[in-house]
Amino acid sequence: MARGRFITFEGIDGAGKTTQIDALERLIQSAGIEVVRTREPGGTPLGEKIRGLLLGDDMTPRTETLLFFAARHEHVAKVIRPALERGAWVLSDRFTDATYAYQTGGKGMAGDDVEALEAWTLDGFQPDVTVLFDLDPAVVRTAPCDSCGRR
Repeated sequence: MARGRFITFEGIDGAGKTTQIDALERLIQSAGIEVVRTREPGGTPLGEKIRGLLLGDDMTPRTETLLFFAARHEHVAKVIRPALERGAWVLSDRFTDATYAYQTGGKGMAGDDVEALEAWTLDGFQPDVTVLFDLDPAVVRTAPCDSCGRR
């Protein structure tokens, strides 16, 4: 059996990631291919617990970055790689690019530190393709959003 494909979707909330993941999931399934849909942070029971910490607790940028990579390592080991090995396609709402955007660009973490964590925790593992939704936040704030309920 052929290895599956790993596709990630990156962009700010409300940019259209969920809408496009929905459409691609239907298309792939119509070809008779298994689809595993996931998100970051999250994707595993431990990842969902870490997501709760990340979204609900105040922490330093370094602690936050370490938690993201801990959850991501677990996610790749327990969900993503096994799915790819059995031939499934994995669609993920965010992955490592989000860490570079939010923790490096937004919170001032050194890019070299994030790069070192990525190398250590992912050992070269990368998506096959990343779809980036590069939208002006002002446009996103005024657009309807099915996944977030904004009309």
